[in-house]
Amino acid sequence: MRERKNSTKIGALVLAAGNSSRFGSNKLLFKINGKSVLERTLLALSGFKFWKTAVVVSNTDFDDILGNHVEKILNKQISLGIGKSIALGTIYLREEVSGILIVLADQPLLTLDDIKKMTDVFLGDPTKIVACSVYGEIRNPIIFPSGCFDELIKLSGDRGARGLANSHIDNIVRVEVDSSHLLDIDSIQDVPIIIKEIERG
Repeated sequence: MRERKNSTKIGALVLAAGNSSRFGSNKLLFKINGKSVLERTLLALSGFKFWKTAVVVSNTDFDDILGNHVEKILNKQISLGIGKSIALGTIYLREEVSGILIVLADQPLLTLDDIKKMTDVFLGDPTKIVACSVYGEIRNPIIFPSGCFDELIKLSGDRGARGLANSHIDNIVRVEVDSSHLLDIDSIQDVPIIIKEIERG
């Protein structure tokens, strides 16, 4: 990996351009205890001062949620897979930051503490990939250093952040988190599980 000279600024890239085919409707707009799934994911990011936060979307469904406090990137080619969203977001952020935190928008149980643990590690060594892990297994979200930006831009299809991170296994720092914080929503059957975790606190 080629590391560029840059001050240590971290950008957040939220991937919200999926088609929610297994959910039956747009899962990111689904409200759980009064807040949509996307709002809950963004809430975990809001307590850290990212240099810039960008959300990749495929339509205007989220305009009311996102407002003007985040940058919206339109992906008109969602059939090309998650790699296309990552590439578009990286192109947008790459010149301004030395690291990009890639977050899946359907992880509503992420916490600010999880994010701070990751950013603290990255700020300590901004040449490393910093990934959440559960019992050592690499999971999303993941922070990539600028040395990985060229590879992120070349991603396509269903190869996402985790696949790229695993190809640089010797340069990864794992941050162990509670597995429940990384639960995502694929179908309506996942909603009661998420609600239970929220109520458990």
